[in-house]
Amino acid sequence: MTRTPPTAASTAPTAAASVARRPLAVIRGSVVLGAALVVAVVLVAVVVAQQRLQVTSGDGISYLSIAQQYARGDVSDAVNAYWSPMVSWLSAPLIAAGVGLEDAIGVVSCFAAALVVGVGGWLVWSETRRIVPALVYMVVVTPAVMQAAPPRTPDLLVVAWVVVFLWALRWADRSLRSGVRTRVASAAVLGLVVTLGYCTKLYVLPVAVVSVVAWLLVRWWSARRTGPDRERNRRPWLTPVVVAVAFALTAAPWVGALSAKYDGVMIGSSFGVNFGNKFSSATNDQGWPFLPVPPNPAATTPNEDFTPGVYRQGPFDRPTDTPAPTSTSTAAAAATTATTPDRSLAGKARYYVSQRLQAFPFYVKKISDANVATLPVGLLFAAALVVGAVRFRRSPFVVLTGVVGLVYFLGYAAITSASSAGGNVRYYWPLFPVAMLLATAVLPRVWRAASVRGVVSRVVVVLVVLALAVASFAQNVLGTQAPFVASTASGVAVPVLTGPGKPPIRQLAEDITASGDLPAGARVIGTNTRVTSSLALLVGAHAYGRSGQGYAIDSAEQRELFSQVGIEYFLQFDDAGQPERDYADVGTRVGSFVALIPCTDDSRGGSATPCRVDIVRLDP
Repeated sequence: MTRTPPTAASTAPTAAASVARRPLAVIRGSVVLGAALVVAVVLVAVVVAQQRLQVTSGDGISYLSIAQQYARGDVSDAVNAYWSPMVSWLSAPLIAAGVGLEDAIGVVSCFAAALVVGVGGWLVWSETRRIVPALVYMVVVTPAVMQAAPPRTPDLLVVAWVVVFLWALRWADRSLRSGVRTRVASAAVLGLVVTLGYCTKLYVLPVAVVSVVAWLLVRWWSARRTGPDRERNRRPWLTPVVVAVAFALTAAPWVGALSAKYDGVMIGSSFGVNFGNKFSSATNDQGWPFLPVPPNPAATTPNEDFTPGVYRQGPFDRPTDTPAPTSTSTAAAAATTATTPDRSLAGKARYYVSQRLQAFPFYVKKISDANVATLPVGLLFAAALVVGAVRFRRSPFVVLTGVVGLVYFLGYAAITSASSAGGNVRYYWPLFPVAMLLATAVLPRVWRAASVRGVVSRVVVVLVVLALAVASFAQNVLGTQAPFVASTASGVAVPVLTGPGKPPIRQLAEDITASGDLPAGARVIGTNTRVTSSLALLVGAHAYGRSGQGYAIDSAEQRELFSQVGIEYFLQFDDAGQPERDYADVGTRVGSFVALIPCTDDSRGGSATPCRVDIVRLDP
């Protein structure tokens, strides 16, 4: 029997109903995802508020100090080649408006979290046209940004930049088939986003450049395999040229400011400082001053600018009456440099490869410590590419997301070190949202394939999605140990409803300020450099020195160096149970306080013990 094709009259109501439903679906999706975004931002804000009194890391001290300088209008001192400026730029107007230092950074963290959750959820929704995958992304990622928000560093901004970069890259890719105006506009926006990344953290600049090149190569290869397409391949040079020009124009003011301050073309100094020792053991922990000084009168610590020409301003030679530090890291460095290194190109290459092989297990572990789901999702996606389940022609955004994630992964794999056990976990935060974008963007396709195979397959998919959500919440919010994190990781629950209270070091700083024993703007040094730096930020002082150097008030030669660089006060950290010291021959003890803080252990992560802190005004 022959079927009669539907007439225009019979199909008109169906088409009209479909068109009518489309705006309703968009509105419904916007409401649901908007509500999920509001919940996520509120949760992040609560966590930030609960932890606002926590003392920041050494990196955070530098970012906060630089933000204060911008807020005061001290731009000449604030311009910095080592620390990227974005987090300080965003918080400086808030500080200038009267928002507290920690609260200003907290607002920036909430903004970054909103971008990670909101832009990422919108990308998944616009790719799949399904609410559930986008909602899954937002629910799974929210615990991660809650855990990432409190630190006063730009790392959560880096995560936000990666998500925004993927949006700009997708727009530029889709615009390749459009007219010249659209292509120029999308490419210009992509160049601007690259500049924003450059100003957020210097590391993402090569990530962006390599990702753009990889995108163009993948697009060219896909077009080559699918046959000639005159519309698609018209003016292939236009997009990369516009991206490069847009980046050059928007980055020029910052590059100009750096170049003017440092008397030479300068895009940043962190590459030279952090990457040099990846190729030769001769540069490990060598060439640093014994007594580094703050780079300018407004700086809080010497760590505010590691640019070699700036950081080497202090006395270089160790005083003869000062014993060398006996810490494990220093002993290891001495053992490393005991033999003459091979400075040839081949020797440097061998050293680089050997160090990367040693570091890779630590690197992989740190990625799991950041989030346990990242590596499994990445491996499954790689397998899908190999077997052809995911192809660029059908899923360009998914493939581009995988490319950016791979570039970011390989970048840190090329520079991480075994000596630092893979580096800080926060360096690897962007990989988890990227993995979740991959997983949720292909979720409808996986669900359709599971539906064909029956109920059991669909149940498995649901269980996997639930496992992602449970693992993310358990690891990031509850701080649960294995199987959600590596068994050696120290899981700490994130305070959501009840805060951890005022840290003893902050109470100590308030007591010192109230006593007036350490005036604002004082130049100080101490036996525990890390704690001294935190106190300097909290009381408005300027800390000198570097951790692990063995600063001692009873060293006459050291006191001579202290006098040369203008140090006025010495902080002596002793166990509270030890007898009090006599400072009659070196200065005057103007105050003494007891607090539960890291005391005699001047190393990262030192444990807190009852500690007596003597403030000694040095004799001129």
